[in-house]
Formats: sequence, structure tokens, C-alpha cells
Amino acid sequence: MALPASCEARPFYRSAIHRYEDALILLQAAPEHSTGAVYLAGYGIECILKALILNTLAQADRTEMLRSFRGARAHDYSWLRYEYLRNGGPSFPANIRQAFTLVNDWSTDLRSDPRQQEQEDAKDFLDAARTILTWAKERM
Repeated sequence: MALPASCEARPFYRSAIHRYEDALILLQAAPEHSTGAVYLAGYGIECILKALILNTLAQADRTEMLRSFRGARAHDYSWLRYEYLRNGGPSFPANIRQAFTLVNDWSTDLRSDPRQQEQEDAKDFLDAARTILTWAKERM
């Protein structure tokens, strides 16, 4: 799969892939750090959504969109999905909508959450993240 056509989307695309890989490594090497793995995979989803959005936009509109990637809403999957659709992205297929139901409660609050995710929940989250990332990569 090729890199996104948009040069502004490429750093988000690369970060998405790397954070997901980091999450896999962390969960395998240190299962007691499942919350960290979920946080990283969730951040990967955030980044791939931003890459998708930027890749759908005309060059002239990308700078303004990049400016909007600040504050709490820039971490909100619902807002990011809305922006993707609003800017011409095709609708999400059923399996992707289902994957988002598994990851939709992710937030940056996990950065300071001392509790650990259940192993099976963390694995399910990473599986859903993989589904979303694979689908998104095919759209670049």
C-alpha cells in the first residue's frame, strides 16, 4: 500500500502505523501494561483518521484542517469521522462501523489512568484497531 498522496497526511499515516506496532509490541512483551497498549493503538486510530481527512482535501484546504487538529475535539473519533465524511470520504462499511463501536470509548484520559485493561479487552481493542487501520490504508 502506497503512502498518502497528500504530503500533509503522510506524517499522520506513518505515526498511525508506528503507534499500532508499538501497541502490539508492548502488549506482547509486557501484558501487564495493557492500558498503555490500548492508548497507543487508539492514538494510531486517531492518526489514521487525520491522514484520511487530509488525503481527501484539496491542497488549499489542508492548512485550515491542520489548524483544526488542536484541542479536545481533535482526539474525538466522532468528530474526526464526521470531518472525513463531510469532506468527501466514502461512508464507513459495516465492519468498520462495528470496529468503531469497540474502540469508541478511547480517550486521551488513558494517559493518566493507572488501572490496567483486562487482557481480552485489550486484545479486542487492538484487533478492532487493526481492522480500522487496514481499511484506512486501502483508501490512501
